[in-house]
Amino acid sequence: MNRKAIPNLLTATHMVLTVALLLPTVPSAAFAVLYLAAGLTDMLDGWLARRLLAESVFGARLDSAADFFFVVVALFRLWPVAAPGTAVLLWVGAIAVLRLGAALAAKVRFGRFNFLHTCANKYTGLLLFCYPFSLFFTRSQIVLYILCAAATLSAAEELLVELTVKHWDPNRAGLLIKAK
Repeated sequence: MNRKAIPNLLTATHMVLTVALLLPTVPSAAFAVLYLAAGLTDMLDGWLARRLLAESVFGARLDSAADFFFVVVALFRLWPVAAPGTAVLLWVGAIAVLRLGAALAAKVRFGRFNFLHTCANKYTGLLLFCYPFSLFFTRSQIVLYILCAAATLSAAEELLVELTVKHWDPNRAGLLIKAK
């Protein structure tokens, strides 16, 4: 196998594991194991792509699609367990509108309907990834509010980036953060 194909294979595995998350009961050990495996493949694909010098436009788009799909499935599966109420539902809807607005801005300005891999988006993804474990142990709504606040800030930053930058870069570190 071509070593440069490994990151995309991991992303595809992440998508398959995400589909598998639709099967087990929430919460359960099976769900936790699949969830952890899906998250680890997501973390490894980008890291390996950079290390193997295998980054590609296709890989970035595939990763963005896998991330979006994972968020949708995680929300679908965890929402009944979290039972967050109408206010959080509206908040999540507002976040989705911001994210969609950023993707549409990228499409209009740069001809690409895509999501960025900013530092804020990565940290928010990490919080989202950790949320089910906190939910299973505490059932506290405080962690959900922190997650929504982080997601709002990262979505707003992404929209501002897409509206203000001169050149599109899916791996831009952020609005105020310079890439290494």
